[in-house]
Amino acid sequence: MITRGHYIGEIIDELSTVAQQVAMRNRLGLTDLTVYAENFFRDILNVLLGSHLHNLNQERSNEPGLDLGDENLKLGIQVTSRADAAKVHSTLEKITGAQAAKFTNIVVLVVGRKQGSYTLDPTLCAPHHFGAGNIWDMDDLARKTVGLPIDALQKLHQLIRTEVARLKVELEVPNEEGKYPTSGYDRWEARITPKVGNGDAFIDYLRDEVGAELNDKETKEIRQALQKLGKRLSRLPRITREFLVMLYERKETGKSRRFQDAWAHALYSKVEREYRGADLKGELDILEHAGFVSIDGEDPYNYGPPEIGMRITFDSDDLAAQFLDFVKAKQLDLRKVIGTADLSVF
Repeated sequence: MITRGHYIGEIIDELSTVAQQVAMRNRLGLTDLTVYAENFFRDILNVLLGSHLHNLNQERSNEPGLDLGDENLKLGIQVTSRADAAKVHSTLEKITGAQAAKFTNIVVLVVGRKQGSYTLDPTLCAPHHFGAGNIWDMDDLARKTVGLPIDALQKLHQLIRTEVARLKVELEVPNEEGKYPTSGYDRWEARITPKVGNGDAFIDYLRDEVGAELNDKETKEIRQALQKLGKRLSRLPRITREFLVMLYERKETGKSRRFQDAWAHALYSKVEREYRGADLKGELDILEHAGFVSIDGEDPYNYGPPEIGMRITFDSDDLAAQFLDFVKAKQLDLRKVIGTADLSVF
């Protein structure tokens, strides 16, 4: 059983890591924070305080003085990476009359560590009843965490686990070449290069083993269809290609009531029950958009339950009709043929 101590420990560790990261940025003169960072701490504070803070900068770009506000609690917060008194004074100076009327409790939240003591200008602090106790940092948030009821603690723990990884990316420091440790480009799956034969083996199979009489137009269509098929498969995400393989491996053996002979088919309800992935609809949407599947559920009284039809290509009827038979006759592995877009044997 996960204990309060476990939740609190992980929350404090993550806040401490954020503080260290901000301190390093400050040493390099990088003191700016993104709207994402503001929203991250908005959500944390809403759990800690039971507040309904919203981002003032999303209503008006670069709202002067304050970043977050809850008019019911009359709480206004500036989120900053700077911990010096000059930043506090700058915040107080920028608070407008309208803001002062809405927010009588002003807090400066330092994303990092605040100073041990502050010498504040009384003339700036007095109108807002502001003192050193109104300056919070990550340690203050950690202390507020300890007293949370268990349901709020679990909510805060889940929030931080979900969002802190992105915040750390937002706070990364570029190297001398301006490159960041985490690259958005690296988060994309690389597309594979398909391997496609010239079609001779498949054409020979049709003529010699199936007994098909092919004219020049039909053989040209087969060769072109194979090239297009390789490209279409390579553009699918790997997981989606593997999903398509499984559809073929688990296809129904009987005749479809909804699709013609060139189509393989699977019972939709059976696929829905057997597939344990998180996004069945997403996989089918991708395949349907790419032209590999079609879903038919109309008129269940005459045609039975919905089916998923699979057709490997529309560019050649011969390739569509005999594709699976060729794979079986040549003892090929469908997981390699479709899963890795390897049509080199064709």
